[in-house]
Amino acid sequence: MAVVVGVVLAGTVLFSALQTVVLPRGGLTGITRFCFAVADRVFVSRGHWRPVPKRFSSLYAPVALVSLPFAWCMLVTLAFSFILWGLDAGTYYDAFVVSGSSLFTLGFAKPEGAGLLWLTFVEATIGLGLVALLISFLPTLYAAYSDRERGVGLLEPLVGTPPSAVELLRRLHFAQSLDGSTVWSPASQWFVAVAQSHTAFPALCSFPSQHPGLSWVVTAGTVLDAAALRFSVFDGKPGPVPSGQGPPYADHAAGPVLVLAHGIPALARVGQSAGLDVPVPASLLDLIRGAEHDLPAISVTREEYDAALRALAAGGVIGDVDADRGWRRFVWLRSGYDEVIAGLAGYTQAPAAPWTADRALVVGRPRFFSRRPLATSPPPEPRGYARPNGE
Repeated sequence: MAVVVGVVLAGTVLFSALQTVVLPRGGLTGITRFCFAVADRVFVSRGHWRPVPKRFSSLYAPVALVSLPFAWCMLVTLAFSFILWGLDAGTYYDAFVVSGSSLFTLGFAKPEGAGLLWLTFVEATIGLGLVALLISFLPTLYAAYSDRERGVGLLEPLVGTPPSAVELLRRLHFAQSLDGSTVWSPASQWFVAVAQSHTAFPALCSFPSQHPGLSWVVTAGTVLDAAALRFSVFDGKPGPVPSGQGPPYADHAAGPVLVLAHGIPALARVGQSAGLDVPVPASLLDLIRGAEHDLPAISVTREEYDAALRALAAGGVIGDVDADRGWRRFVWLRSGYDEVIAGLAGYTQAPAAPWTADRALVVGRPRFFSRRPLATSPPPEPRGYARPNGE
């Protein structure tokens, strides 16, 4: 029985390490989930008593991630202790000493018998493999994190402080890049990169931004809101674009459509990998066609939408538009990412920003063992919701 328990435990550790580092498929393994749950309760306190000062809360995800190799090594040591003890390598204490000496290649203890010696060689090989995985894992993770933050930094001068979709459209209009590909195309590529890295390594979702007061979730929500606003008032007529940025006449909505097409499914995949219970969004074409049907509920009110249109009109970004038709378009487009952006904002504790983190969901603590999605609830003071009658 001890041998069987040890083999199963060692196999579980190897599976966790391989799925986390070598062949990430999204989501957290059981060991990873447990480490993050422990780190969350140490660094992120939602009550009055805090195990560590609040200024260290940003260390939650990095500490949990770095603790994974330690957890893997300790579990492998225990696993081979059971195996050696079950194969009569002495008392359990003797088996534990031999297992630790073998895993960490210290070599101060060895068992008697050729079979047990071979077993210690296998364990030593596993120990070296875990170290090699860690050495290759951290640079890969940092490269993905740097790519995400590079996108946040590139968009920072455009989205404003705090980030706002209206401000982004104003500044693009001032720079004569509202309908060009200068900003929209890199933003869509950034969404694809974030989806690939944060789905493979869900721990990246909780890594704090390098830019104080900013958040990748808020930046993503702001860009999607700006694209949805721009497309909602699109009249279907082609217009000129700045010289060198495309054909003499191009579709006003080409850039925003590209961002929405890449950004909406990207955020949904990231949210699901982080453990949020978010549905698979409809295709962009279905969301656009949905404007002819009853409106779903979103966290942006009609009054906020109309205020945004007035601000854009005052800045010369848009002219006379059909606000009712635009509202129906915007509601359906926003419904594709409304729930996931609120969930990710609560999950990462993003700084306040209009239409994103200011209406973040309250996300429950990571679970120790269960694979069930994280519990979510509306914020203490929920904002208004769009109803079918537009109220």
